[in-house]
Amino acid sequence: MSSAEIRLEVIQSMLAEGHRSLHLERHTLLLWGGVGGLLCVATDHFVNNELFPDLRQHALALLLWLAFWIASTAWLDQRLTRRARQAREETLPFAQEQITRAWWMLMTMGVLGSCAMFFYGGGAMVFALWTVLLGLGIYLFGLFSRPLTEWIGIAIIILGVAGLAAGLPLQTARWLTAACFAIGMPLVGWMAGRNMGVQLPSRLLALALWLAVVALPPLWFSQLPTADPRATNDIQIIKIPAGSIIPLKIELESDQLKIAAEAALPITLNQPLEVVMRDGIADGRFRFDQKQWAKVSDGTLLLRTDHITTQLENGKPVIRVRAVFQHKEPR
Repeated sequence: MSSAEIRLEVIQSMLAEGHRSLHLERHTLLLWGGVGGLLCVATDHFVNNELFPDLRQHALALLLWLAFWIASTAWLDQRLTRRARQAREETLPFAQEQITRAWWMLMTMGVLGSCAMFFYGGGAMVFALWTVLLGLGIYLFGLFSRPLTEWIGIAIIILGVAGLAAGLPLQTARWLTAACFAIGMPLVGWMAGRNMGVQLPSRLLALALWLAVVALPPLWFSQLPTADPRATNDIQIIKIPAGSIIPLKIELESDQLKIAAEAALPITLNQPLEVVMRDGIADGRFRFDQKQWAKVSDGTLLLRTDHITTQLENGKPVIRVRAVFQHKEPR
């Protein structure tokens, strides 16, 4: 049976079930996949605390950065799609137009959610959010396309939720989301173009192949240890022994409260700490108790405030804050 006959049978079966066989152009998958992966990897290099130290400026810069890329990609994709359909003398199905609008809405939710986290917290969930939104978009398209695409959409959603539940480090979640965009989306189109997953056994095999190609490399890559720094003329390794007291100074923005600039909370180290300094400034690498080196940007450090109470002690009001500080060692 030729590929054209197989495609006709798939279309006929979908029409019999009330579905419509939709087709995403190759450039659509490459555009959105490439831009999505690029934004996951490169955004922090162009929009970061060093360039935008003020919280509101940082959030606004991120909003403009993401909005520019998402809007530009949507405009270019729509333009190329209509040109390709006109060249083949085809029309764009109504269902595909509606799903495209839903996709734009999902991407907009990702942009707004990423910016809202600056003001309401939850920055550790940003990549899980984008992964789930990507999965929803693929799932919606799969509802009007092939069952394999629908299954892959569900798998992407599960990856996002499972990664968040497992507490994946931020760097690992970043690479996983980037892989779902940059590798996963073109791979979905490649599988759909070859009519993979028509039958249940082949569908399970194709889904396993997709997961192996997309999810395993970033998870394996994230387990590679951070390079062991060597002291040179411009790099110093500062060793702070256990029992040392480090003052913690807090900058508080509030109309109701104020913390004196010289006020400091003494914190005692329970484990020895090593910090890498480059030209007298910490470059983000550290390790506790002679274990593996890590980076602050890896997201292995977690400081969570989960309980605040106000009570009277000796007739004076006292604010007590319960916080949890954790360092997840690389596996």
